[in-house]
Amino acid sequence: MFSELNLRSTYSTYENDIGAEFYVPVLSKCTHYDRASAYFSAKALANYAKGLELFASNGHKFRLIVSSEIGEDDYNEIIHGYQLREKLKNDMLGRLNEQLSAEEEANISNLAYLISIGTIDIKMAFTKKGIFHDKFGIMKDFAGNIICFRGSNNETDAAFHANYEAFDITCSWLASAFDYSKITKSIESFNNLWENRANDVYVCDVDEVVYKRILEFSKGEIIFEPVLLKENCLILDHKNNYLELNIKIDPSIIWNNQIYKLRLKRYIDSELSKHGRIVFKKQLTYPIYKKIINILQVDAQKRGYAFYVTNRLHTYIKDRELNIKERANVGLAIKQQAPDICERFNKYKNIVDNEMVRKLREKQVWDSFYMCIMRKAANFSVPGSGKTSSVLGVYAYLNQQKLVDKIIMVGPKNSFGSWVDEFSLCFESRKHLKLFNVQEYKLLEQKKNALLYDTKDKNLLLFNYESLNSIMGEIKRIVDKRTLLVFDEVHKVKAIDGLRAEHALEISKLSYYTIAMTGTPIPNSYADIKNLLEILYHDEYDEYFGFSEEQLKNPTDVDIVEINNRIQPFFCRTTKGQLAVPNANDDIIITTVASEYENRIFHILLLKYAKNKLTLIIRLLQLESNPQMLLRSLEDNGEDYSDILDTYGDIDDIDFKDYSSEIVTLINSIEKTRKFNACIEQTLKLNFQNEPVIIWCIFIDSILKLSSELQSKGLRVGSIYGSIEPKERELILKLFKEKKLDVLITNPHTLAESVSLHSACHNAIYYEYSYNLVHLLQSKDRIHRLGLPDNQYTQYYYLQNEFLTRDNEVFSLDKKIYERLHEKERIMLQAIENNKLEQLNSVEEDIELIFKDLNV
Repeated sequence: MFSELNLRSTYSTYENDIGAEFYVPVLSKCTHYDRASAYFSAKALANYAKGLELFASNGHKFRLIVSSEIGEDDYNEIIHGYQLREKLKNDMLGRLNEQLSAEEEANISNLAYLISIGTIDIKMAFTKKGIFHDKFGIMKDFAGNIICFRGSNNETDAAFHANYEAFDITCSWLASAFDYSKITKSIESFNNLWENRANDVYVCDVDEVVYKRILEFSKGEIIFEPVLLKENCLILDHKNNYLELNIKIDPSIIWNNQIYKLRLKRYIDSELSKHGRIVFKKQLTYPIYKKIINILQVDAQKRGYAFYVTNRLHTYIKDRELNIKERANVGLAIKQQAPDICERFNKYKNIVDNEMVRKLREKQVWDSFYMCIMRKAANFSVPGSGKTSSVLGVYAYLNQQKLVDKIIMVGPKNSFGSWVDEFSLCFESRKHLKLFNVQEYKLLEQKKNALLYDTKDKNLLLFNYESLNSIMGEIKRIVDKRTLLVFDEVHKVKAIDGLRAEHALEISKLSYYTIAMTGTPIPNSYADIKNLLEILYHDEYDEYFGFSEEQLKNPTDVDIVEINNRIQPFFCRTTKGQLAVPNANDDIIITTVASEYENRIFHILLLKYAKNKLTLIIRLLQLESNPQMLLRSLEDNGEDYSDILDTYGDIDDIDFKDYSSEIVTLINSIEKTRKFNACIEQTLKLNFQNEPVIIWCIFIDSILKLSSELQSKGLRVGSIYGSIEPKERELILKLFKEKKLDVLITNPHTLAESVSLHSACHNAIYYEYSYNLVHLLQSKDRIHRLGLPDNQYTQYYYLQNEFLTRDNEVFSLDKKIYERLHEKERIMLQAIENNKLEQLNSVEEDIELIFKDLNV
């Protein structure tokens, strides 16, 4: 409905693109359009052709009244007969014969087609003196809403592009009784004119000769560019996401020739193709398009037929063509800071420095420059190194160069606040934030409408991965060549052929500039980079990379070298050391010894879950924190342990009713574990020193129990976990940063991404921690990141509980996990220093390492 549109009361050619801002959105909702105009020209009709496409496709009607200047005598003669009709024909035909460009010729063909099918009807108006000078329009939608506009604008090309023209609109649903009378009067006036009932005005059908002249332009379909008007040729076009070959010569020249059978048939969709048109398969990439063009060009020269490629297809290829081999060389040259690159870098840096209030560090500028020049690139800089600011540097440059006007960021919901904060800090008043946050709209219909009508002037648009599924159509409408598309925490898109990967790939195909960011690109396997490469280089993947899934999952030593050599030019990576972030203190290990009752339950769990090691890990972690959790099914709290080992493990559906009453009594007898008490004690020590602290957990039960205990001791505690609403999270974080809370308790799968707490907190206690390296690195970097002053410390405390085995040997699950996590971290940092991507253990190998020396 019209009422859903973002309309202005007044439009003028000096302030607005009238076609794009008024006609197109209104016509998309319009069912009837009546227009009276003082002046008329063919070029005005050309302007209207594009805007009327959707209007026409819905079968709606447009009635247009235009004038031709005649004198009083002419008016009288027209009333009485046809003596002057020849002069009027010549006058009207003369205006239709204006010199039109090829594009305008195609556009007038569109209008002619709309006239020929009855969408548009035109009449001419004559007056005794002067010309018919009334200028107004009436538009109606399916709900009966009416927009009426009056002003100086005519149906001429100059009215759109040259003159200063303006008009006011009146909306029926907003109008007072006085204003509504303007609408009813306009409707009455138009109907009287159309039916030739107006005083001193004569309105007649466009003379048959003139009408036929207009229809001569029609080619029987909507034409979008001049080459499609050519005859006796082959025309290759890209239309509705398909490559099409229009055959305007004898079809047998193609269908019955070896060229079709040997070289084209493999690419053709036989079900969609017909005698005069070949439709190619939808999944073809632009390198294949270029190959098909070359095949047809060579054949056309050899056999002497005319072959054309539309501008639309050329543009499609140009927008996607990366010349990837040359781009790989450019990427390496930038990373090596080659001398011939430095002059270009300095110009880039000067522009970015002028655009941004908060200046980037030198290494960040190099990353920013790299991502900008590469056009499609990955940033694998470690968490906390300022990747967001580097991307905003790309936006600053491209926006200043008039190449990009918005950022569309797809990432986890937790990252939204960081993007908003960073934008404001980087630009302040130099670029005012105009935000679209998909999370602000609860209902699906609200999201869709907002995307259609409220995004035009936004410069930062935020979407979470989960939101894409239901609004793909609307998002695809706003991703264009002037978009900087960013996938934040792109490791979220890991599952090959998963929904997230499918959606990310679909959107990325539409963008000209794309950046994918993650601080942990492949925590387990090279297979995890498949989606990343497809998102950035979908069209080029087979041509340049060509790694099979089997190669990536189980690479040989030779494969590993080849994979790294291939991908190395296409990502940048920065460490905290390169940005002079002060080192964190050595970790402090707080060891607790399990009580007798805890140890007895430990032995029971070892026997019960001997065949399901992943379940055993979860149950041991629960035992250490709160044994009461052992009495509940794991399925009840699936959110707690998702991604506990960098993957969704095989968790059995376990029924605990087979516990004996003795064991249940044993579990219930433990009110607080040794590890729980140690966590409380360490938190109180830090609080006594006026030091805020963040406590990392896995289980929501642990978050709630720790919070209750600390509050009972007088501490101000904020808790964030999955079910806490975004606005409440933001409030808790704000209070913690303002030191109005003493303790923040959370879990990594809720708060480990893109939240900066380093200005308020320098101590983190790891009460529970999983084998997920991504979670560890990102949680650590909430308080250890770019922006810390040189003399500021960062301290991590790790609680480790020790059990005693039946062989009287000490076993600590926490210690095993801690050691393996730090080994993974060491491998990753070493790989960063060597400028390559690391491959780490599989989940199965990690589990075996945990229980390697334990007799279960």
